[in-house]
Amino acid sequence: MISRQYLSTTAKAAAIVAVITIVTNVSGQSSPMRGLWVGSVKLKAVNEVAVPLDAANVPVAPNPSVPTPTYDTAELRLIIHVNGAGQACLIKDVAVLNREASGAGVVEADMALVTDPRLYPEFPPQPAMRIASATFDFGDAQTTSALDAITEEAAQQATAFTMAISLPLTTPTERNTAIAAAVTSITPSLHTISANADVALGFDSFLNSFDSAALEAIAADTNATILATLRTAAETLRDQSFFGDTRALDMVQAVVRDAAATLDSTERLAIINNTASSAADIENEYQRFIAGNVFSDMISACAATAASSASAGGTTVSITADMKATQAAAGAYTAGLLAKVHRYDDTRSTDAIDAVLGAIAASAFANRALPASEIQRLAEEAGRTKLSEEVGRQVLPATAPTLDYNDFISSSAFQGAAQTAAQAAADAAIRERAGNKLYTQLSVYGAAKAAAATALRSTYVTAARAKRTELPLSGTFAPGSGDPRLTATLAQPGDLGPAGLTGTVILPADHPTNPYRHRRHPDHTTGFDIRREIRLDFDPAPGGAIESAGYGVKSITGTYREEIFGLHKALGPAPETAPVGLKTEGFFELTRISEIDTLNAR
Repeated sequence: MISRQYLSTTAKAAAIVAVITIVTNVSGQSSPMRGLWVGSVKLKAVNEVAVPLDAANVPVAPNPSVPTPTYDTAELRLIIHVNGAGQACLIKDVAVLNREASGAGVVEADMALVTDPRLYPEFPPQPAMRIASATFDFGDAQTTSALDAITEEAAQQATAFTMAISLPLTTPTERNTAIAAAVTSITPSLHTISANADVALGFDSFLNSFDSAALEAIAADTNATILATLRTAAETLRDQSFFGDTRALDMVQAVVRDAAATLDSTERLAIINNTASSAADIENEYQRFIAGNVFSDMISACAATAASSASAGGTTVSITADMKATQAAAGAYTAGLLAKVHRYDDTRSTDAIDAVLGAIAASAFANRALPASEIQRLAEEAGRTKLSEEVGRQVLPATAPTLDYNDFISSSAFQGAAQTAAQAAADAAIRERAGNKLYTQLSVYGAAKAAAATALRSTYVTAARAKRTELPLSGTFAPGSGDPRLTATLAQPGDLGPAGLTGTVILPADHPTNPYRHRRHPDHTTGFDIRREIRLDFDPAPGGAIESAGYGVKSITGTYREEIFGLHKALGPAPETAPVGLKTEGFFELTRISEIDTLNAR
């Protein structure tokens, strides 16, 4: 295995480590790899796109699937966050903010990781510490995909209508009549695509059918007939639009799994209510609550109360009662109720509070003979450990729409896109057939699609400005995950094993930072869609099973790979069916600078 000892994190990351880790009693998390990881990538190999000549002047094409060493290296800043459920996401910038107005907090319980600048006003004014990577910028490509779906359907429908042999197009009146009829024929299907693009509304409608009565039926019979209806509705929601929203189907599968794993029907109902609540918690309110300031302050305040109560001879029951009587506990219960999903009997927040208070009370009573300050310290530690080890986290759905996507779909620009595309496609298709004696189905289709895209030009520009604050990655973030061997060391590129982490960064053609766009050049007002396929493979941990599990791990290394499409014509022997993009490889090292497991928690 190639040594990564020469890799080092940046001085800024080291400074942040020093600031955040002043005190180690951090707020609780579950995944051992949780937290914010910051480091760098050193790219040392790229594939060759030129075809050189050999000594006999015969072109010798290099294998585009194998990156070859470069003379110099290119360094990239890499920022990854791993949540409490172990899910990793790529981040382009994050601010480390203090949640305390006094600015005196020095423990992670007083701090937050904020990736959405729109949330800055919710925090006290302060000089923020911000980490950013100029290398990664990504828009929400689903907004442009929504327009692509409308444009494609408009072109297909206009072509089918126009190619009818019996369609009269001889006179201007006949052509205008045909255009109007085509628009009338095309528009309904485009409106259907537009309506189905509102996946937030679709998922909400699904939740209305997956109600408490359905959960009660499943709790009574894990093979209840309602499940077939719910599965059908979930599959319809997934398949009816380009978006491919799998949240409903994932929800059904999770409820069925947890119901089947619980024997007692009463206990089963409580469990699947919480399972359904986790799936319906589209704003991630529960995890932001248990990672937030109110919950953290409750632990500290109740530990002090528990210490006083235990020193005065209180029992576990009386200590618990004293803690629940405090303003901090009352505030936490109120905030927990506000964070619950009200469609179901959601007890996740209150269960978390009860579990943590129970651990604090048990610790205080067990150590009642010690000085009050020591009782308080141990009780607070027990509460945070309980939160870390036993309070469950929920898996975040990768297909959930972003705020920018929902705003765009509900905007007047998108709502009018169907009518605009239908009119433009119909007009162009009819005129292509009537005005081109050598017209073909392909030429009619091309004219219709180009016209629809041109008519929606300003809407595409608006769509391209939609952004994501973090990009979900698939796979496992852990030492030993993936295959870190360099491609050049393999007998065949296809010998590379399964990936550790993968993700796709898409920069739409009209995105403000698309490299083909030049604001002051009239010929460069739009670009090409840029797609970056990213893969991270992790080196094995040198410290054995315990370190591999993540406990005590402060840095992690591996191989970084990236394949870029859109900057160059497709490579490879079959560029149409199996295109090869621009490939690069190198090594990365990440240092964990925080163990905060939830982003944007207030």
